[in-house]
Amino acid sequence: MPLQEEPTLVSTFYIGGTLMGVNAMNVQEVVQLHNLTPVHHASDYIAGIINLRGQIVTVVDLQRRLEIDQLDTRSARDIFIVSSHGENIGLLVDEASDVIPADMDNLAPLPANMSLTQQKFLKGICQSEIRPIAILDVNSLLSVEEDEPASSGRR
Repeated sequence: MPLQEEPTLVSTFYIGGTLMGVNAMNVQEVVQLHNLTPVHHASDYIAGIINLRGQIVTVVDLQRRLEIDQLDTRSARDIFIVSSHGENIGLLVDEASDVIPADMDNLAPLPANMSLTQQKFLKGICQSEIRPIAILDVNSLLSVEEDEPASSGRR
């Protein structure tokens, strides 16, 4: 009898009315938004920084990073603290939702009408009992880009 794999747990949240999720193994905790300090001259998708029990955590505004239009007037309320490349980063979301089991090996492709930015940062669509969930690729979302390395001609 073959050993059945455990489904991956996905922490879900809403961004601009869209249900999204990340692998729950990457999520350290979810905290409510408070005392966000702006960072001057940072990328426009950096919402600011927070002090989380003595650790400074950069907070990424997912709505801006994924170029999702704001559908409702409520402001983001929750921050997912995720671990990527040995560093904790905050993901600013509209609202945290449930942790659900998902079959991450059978993701549906992203719809063709999604922007190139969204296609870059999303792995695919997971069908859940509730509704489809766009699965976020935390590592690509948080990868430090050097604004396209300039070719200097030197070797």
